[in-house]
Amino acid sequence: MPWYVLLIIALAGVGLVLAMVVRVGLKAWRLARHGMAVSRRLTPLAQGLARRTDEVATAAERLSKDGEQLNASIAALQQSLARLQVMAQALNDAVRPYALVMSWLTGRREWGTADR
Repeated sequence: MPWYVLLIIALAGVGLVLAMVVRVGLKAWRLARHGMAVSRRLTPLAQGLARRTDEVATAAERLSKDGEQLNASIAALQQSLARLQVMAQALNDAVRPYALVMSWLTGRREWGTADR
């Protein structure tokens, strides 16, 4: 085989390899450009999501504190209600004799009956 045929085959092989390298490089460049564009679009979204996550964490802490305060307020309200029930019962017991006398004076009850 003459040397120029080998030279043509070698040059064609080198040309083919160079064409493949250029093609792969071009695809890599396009992929890198696309990745940068996606990164530019997603970075503000990710930052907004991080900010919202912080806001949710702050709101959860505030709700937790409010829940604790609510539990304390409910406990205090239950104590006040128990005191009020005791006072109402005491007032009812204190008024009962006067109501009995009043019913005798108004005629709704006869004088001889003292049942409660």
